[in-house]
Amino acid sequence: MNLLPRQSGGGSGGQADLLLANGVVHTMDPARPRARSVACRDGRIESLDETPAARRTIDLKGRTVVPGFIDAHAHLLDYGRQKRELDLSGVTTTEELVRRAAGRAKERPAGAWVFGSGWEIDPPPHHAALSEALPERPAWLVRKDGHSGLANARAMAMADLSSVPDGGRVDRERGLFYENAMLLVSRLVPVEEPAAAFLAAQRDALQLGITGVHDARVDDDYLRVLSSLDEGRSLRLRVHAMVWNADPERTAEFMRSRPPRTGRLSVRAIKLFMDGSLGSGTAWMLSPPRGIPLLDAGRLERTARCALETGYQVCTHAIGDRANRELLEVYERIDPPGDVRWRVEHAQHVHPSDLPRFGRWIASVQPSHCVADRAMAEARLSEEERSGTHAWRRLGRLALGTDAPVDRLDPRWTFACAVGRGGWRAEDRLTPEEALRGMTAGAAHAGFMDSGVIAPGRPADLAVLSHDWLRVPAEEVLSSEVLATIMDGKVACAAKAL
Repeated sequence: MNLLPRQSGGGSGGQADLLLANGVVHTMDPARPRARSVACRDGRIESLDETPAARRTIDLKGRTVVPGFIDAHAHLLDYGRQKRELDLSGVTTTEELVRRAAGRAKERPAGAWVFGSGWEIDPPPHHAALSEALPERPAWLVRKDGHSGLANARAMAMADLSSVPDGGRVDRERGLFYENAMLLVSRLVPVEEPAAAFLAAQRDALQLGITGVHDARVDDDYLRVLSSLDEGRSLRLRVHAMVWNADPERTAEFMRSRPPRTGRLSVRAIKLFMDGSLGSGTAWMLSPPRGIPLLDAGRLERTARCALETGYQVCTHAIGDRANRELLEVYERIDPPGDVRWRVEHAQHVHPSDLPRFGRWIASVQPSHCVADRAMAEARLSEEERSGTHAWRRLGRLALGTDAPVDRLDPRWTFACAVGRGGWRAEDRLTPEEALRGMTAGAAHAGFMDSGVIAPGRPADLAVLSHDWLRVPAEEVLSSEVLATIMDGKVACAAKAL
């Protein structure tokens, strides 16, 4: 039976703004997991399975509606900027790296920087060939994970290498800069106007059904951009900003001077870093001891206690098993109440004995990293270390994200990686329901968002899908379409097929 709008004698005042009818609605609400229609009014969900007269009605014809996706860990400004940089995705040899850099140099004015990101070369490259190909202009090429970069001789000559920041390392022989030392070069690179870069990323996100993002490294300049866009009503996504400064003391000063704020732009979280990445060799590992620790327990504890006192959420990057252990010990020592929702960002490689300790915290994970890093993890980690790698089913409460631009800003890919894991260590793959929950209600909970669930009174943020992701194989999810994205009860973008 079709659910068509009933006639209302109450005039326009009794009308819904938007009615989605005749669909398969996955609400992510345990009390009412399924529905066939959604009515929206004044930016909120008005009702389910009712068919009031509406100013606009969309007959879904059996298509699927889910809450708008929330990316629990992304870097939208970096993503927007990278769209205009040299794309080095898939580059695994120095020869290809140099070829692409030389090609970009021909498109740039004389002496202008060549900069880009995305390469994955193992072992890491040497700058010699790049310096020979580009002797008169600086080049700065960042690894895919964003935790190391290659500079040519010209760029190194422009940088002040007299003092390497704490938590950083420079291999001058090879031209490689790791972690905080990357700032020695990156701060010299001219960047695109940030508002334009963010707006480009926002357009892509909305087209992919994403209605909320937890932006995982927001410095002072970026926060000013987001605040300006919010005040000018150009911020359409819901953004949960994680405030970051390379110096945790400055982060503490920020928290003491700025009360947390909520709204479309939420500023109530901080970002800290325990270590780097497996790909750059900077993940902090237990045995044998290796990696680059970026934050000692004392500074972490002082900053986290300040967050607890001022009402800020703590979101801490931890990749290696020692980084995760040191972080858990500090969190447990502080022993905050559960409603603070403190997070472990990535939680990629956890010692098996530490997995039960995650029950109190939110694990913010990126399923695509498991698929992308499989070969590297098998080559670099012992069997014991691999047994706690991307152990999602043993990490407790999950929030799922992409880490874009490190990987694709695409919920379809996130979902497929979560339920399939590329065929690797299948015991830790998520069910389709768990994956979708982590991308909606789980991510919403991790960011104190009211969206992520389709229920009366909640924000009317929705995605209309061509396929029911809970009923089709993962390969069909990858070929499916996001037919419409609805923000605040209004169609933000829609495909012609709808």
